[in-house]
Amino acid sequence: MDNSQKILLRNEIEVYAKSLGFDMVGFSPAKIENKYLEAFSDWLKNDRHADMSYMEKIEQRSDMSKLLPGAQSVIVLIMNYYHEQKPLTAESGRVARYAYGRDYHKVIGKKLKQIEKFIRALSAQAAKPLTRSYVDTGPILERALAEQAGLGRIGKNSCFITEKFGSWVFISEIITTLDLTNISPSDTKLSPGRVSSSVNHPTKAFPGTLSHSFGQPASPRWSSPQEKSFNVCGNCTKCMQACPTGAIIAPGVVDARLCISYLTIENKGDISPELAKIISKTKRLYGCDICQEVCPHNDARQKDSHKISTVPNQGLFTPIAGDELSLNQLKSLKTDDEFLHTFAGSPLMRAKRKGLQRNAKVLLSKKN
Repeated sequence: MDNSQKILLRNEIEVYAKSLGFDMVGFSPAKIENKYLEAFSDWLKNDRHADMSYMEKIEQRSDMSKLLPGAQSVIVLIMNYYHEQKPLTAESGRVARYAYGRDYHKVIGKKLKQIEKFIRALSAQAAKPLTRSYVDTGPILERALAEQAGLGRIGKNSCFITEKFGSWVFISEIITTLDLTNISPSDTKLSPGRVSSSVNHPTKAFPGTLSHSFGQPASPRWSSPQEKSFNVCGNCTKCMQACPTGAIIAPGVVDARLCISYLTIENKGDISPELAKIISKTKRLYGCDICQEVCPHNDARQKDSHKISTVPNQGLFTPIAGDELSLNQLKSLKTDDEFLHTFAGSPLMRAKRKGLQRNAKVLLSKKN
């Protein structure tokens, strides 16, 4: 496939993806640069992934042909999920913005399957291309791929930050055996659509794997005046200063053992009294957005009531958990069936009844 064919195919994919509600589309080679892998390996060696043993599948993360034989490219898709949150009412706990409605894994996953089908139908190859998609799941360094695709940069809080939407974004990807990269900047001028910004260009940060929690290491080099991408952090350290537990132990390095997102979602055990006291003051019941809320890239959007997407994404923004939950009502759930009836289809199912009631108890504790 020559460059003109690649450009046309990329344009077709981007237009279709945006018609489904995605806000940005980029293309990366199906190979993670060594700098990302080295930083991720160091993060693991220092046990900063806590008890998330599933994060240790580093061989698959470094070689995507283990996930899809013959993988050549990765289509990276961004969907903005920002919405305003009203002040908490009494005796309530805050739910992270991304968990407002239906489980984004399911909503976005269905859209990715549609794109995969579209790609197979669009390709003129005799042997149809193979594809495999992920939504914040599987052994993939998503932020590395998103950065390699030129869609944004990694911040000091380890979140992926886009110039238009800040860090309030879901990242998903489709691995394919199609070669959709290796296009020179001069060739992209042939494209009638927005392709030049999708061309892979190396950047300097080390991203993590999960889109909304427990970020992993990033490079201490953030940007330079010579780079075309926007200045992500510069000398700003607001996120590091604002993290109430000190989980951002270095620029771009988050220790999950201290992260409120980890402690209130993935953590299956008790929360230490010291950390429980801090969490109680934040009123964070499920997840934590503090390091994003103070980010200057997000602040302008928050004040401007930035719209959540160019195309309404039914389900994601229909409340199940909503932005807050009554702590007493949560504590009153007696059985797992009651919990399932209340939160079926919500990301909150991840923490289970036991985890959410543990969190509610922490927030209600008078000793704190």
